Amino acid sequence: MHAAEMRSLMKDALAELDTSFGRYDSGRVISGNKVPSYKDVIDREDPLRLTQRVLVNPVMEYLGYARLFSGDVFEGRIPGVSIATVSMNSMLSSASARMLLAMNADESPKGIATDGFRWVMAVRHGSVNRICAMSDLRPYYIEILDRDRFRQAEYEDDTHLDQFVQIFSNPR
Repeated sequence: MHAAEMRSLMKDALAELDTSFGRYDSGRVISGNKVPSYKDVIDREDPLRLTQRVLVNPVMEYLGYARLFSGDVFEGRIPGVSIATVSMNSMLSSASARMLLAMNADESPKGIATDGFRWVMAVRHGSVNRICAMSDLRPYYIEILDRDRFRQAEYEDDTHLDQFVQIFSNPR
């Protein structure tokens, strides 16, 4: 059930990335072969803002953070969760380090770091923050890209996508 909804979000993201980069560069970004810069974005939108708007915000909203998550926040602290985002295909370790620092500063019990494709979650155990989950959604984006470009794609099993939603969802 979750997988179909997540795939729909990813299909919308592909269309938006095609508009922002053009079909060729969009494919290069999704496949991980290109770290976008200002010059790559047709309307010169900041790549970090584009990542946040197209890849991160829709997923965060789907995961149940809609009421808490601002669309213009690149590094945010929502009640109980510290969030750090880097531009697509950038070093995720940078976002992870910022997330862990924010968790320490706010004593948040949970943190999320992402580049829109790869997601990391940390939880606080006593006074120590530990990364407890990592998920790479890129294979699903590539499947959607292949289906859009070539009308066929190697099917990715829904199990990982369902686990991602289960683990990263905001408990209500």
